[in-house]
Amino acid sequence: MSAIDDRRLAAALRLLVAASRELAASFDYAQTLTAVGRLIVPAFAAGFSVEVDEGEIRTTLARTGRVGGGAPAFPLAARGQRLGIMRIAGPTAASETGHGLEVWDELALRIAVAIDAAQVYAREHHVADTLQRALLPEPLPVDDRLVFDAAYLPGAQEAIVGGDWYDAFRLPDGRIAFSIGDVAGHGLRAAIVMGEVRQAFRAAALDPNSPALVLERANTIVNMRADPVMVTATFGIVDPNNATVTYASAGHPAPVLALPGGSVQILPKDGVPLGIVERIDATDWTFTLPPGALFTVYTDGLIEYSRDIVDGERRLLEAIRESAGRADPEPARALLQRVFATHVNNDDVAMLTIATADVRDSEFGFTFTALPMAVPLVRRSLDRFAQGLGLDADRRFSLLTATGEAMANAIEHAYGVAPGLVRVQASLSDDVLLVTVEDEGKWKPATRRDERGRGLPLMRALMDAVEIRTHQARTEVRLMMELSEDRLSA
Repeated sequence: MSAIDDRRLAAALRLLVAASRELAASFDYAQTLTAVGRLIVPAFAAGFSVEVDEGEIRTTLARTGRVGGGAPAFPLAARGQRLGIMRIAGPTAASETGHGLEVWDELALRIAVAIDAAQVYAREHHVADTLQRALLPEPLPVDDRLVFDAAYLPGAQEAIVGGDWYDAFRLPDGRIAFSIGDVAGHGLRAAIVMGEVRQAFRAAALDPNSPALVLERANTIVNMRADPVMVTATFGIVDPNNATVTYASAGHPAPVLALPGGSVQILPKDGVPLGIVERIDATDWTFTLPPGALFTVYTDGLIEYSRDIVDGERRLLEAIRESAGRADPEPARALLQRVFATHVNNDDVAMLTIATADVRDSEFGFTFTALPMAVPLVRRSLDRFAQGLGLDADRRFSLLTATGEAMANAIEHAYGVAPGLVRVQASLSDDVLLVTVEDEGKWKPATRRDERGRGLPLMRALMDAVEIRTHQARTEVRLMMELSEDRLSA
């Protein structure tokens, strides 16, 4: 073989390598075939086209240069099925050496395999996407005090549809259950597992002793599969009567609670994903959603689109803070638009929001798991309630400081390792504002420290009366503030 032949053969092989690289770059074969055409024309041929059979119709997917009907045709076949033809028009340097037919036959084979793979992908994507959307609930529960909204956004890239879901449904006792989760992997299998887990939550919630127990039951079902798969999820129950939500998490991103005025708090989470161990050891967490609040749960595609979770969480909190101050008719969809206003979502995203009506109540109530991070949430909500009563800044400061001390004492002394519940109630009667801080624990003996022990004297100094009622199974702190007309702001 002459040096010229060697160069021409090397050029033909480089063409096959470059064409293979283009064909593997995307499942959009109309796009990749156009790129292949630019490699062929005019370096190797005067014209290039690919025609694909779609039933009885033959469609030209790509055409580069001049290709007449009499141009040589190379069949496109894969897995025993004829897909169409590739045409090459005009003389080529490779064909003059005797290697032309072999090169075009090889290229036709690679194109056929790429088209077949893209068509298989398209069919699976369509089935999985149809199944996934069919399993997403429509419509969401409707309630006078709670507004449910949800949104699902498929990934912008060409990854096959994932196993993200959201769900919300009313229980027989009038409460509303919700779940959100993400099945590891993509495609039809992930969508099928998603449907199984979502239905497992619905079945387990018919006897809802606790969201953590519902997660344990769902974990058992996932582990019973012949091919277990990892699933992260959050399951919760919200009571419309008092807008109190109790939830548990299995390795899922933490919920976010936003209050009117711009306060945003990431709520606690624990537990391991479903399908890994026999017990996930999740905890029930409880928080009241005060008037005007926005509670948000979501899948990790909402914060991992840039591969920087810290930055993703920061952008999410900013978007939620902005949403909390607006009356968006569809808050979940509005949140997605804000987060992805300047970024592309690489993965599927599911989101569920629960908004409470921003109405002024004659009484205040806030139930929360005994955690220090809850104290600022209660204080801000109580401050807004006090402003609605017309209390001036000094009276509000006294009220919030005394209540904060009572809550801190309950959190520190009432429970052991596992935190219980603390309830804060406030009501106005005959110009007397009564605030009750109640727990269900048995107080531990106080540890003497120089910087502590000032809570009760401070409460007595700030309030007009303080009572502590200790019962066998609970402790109640009653704070009273007398409000006469001259003590109220104008």
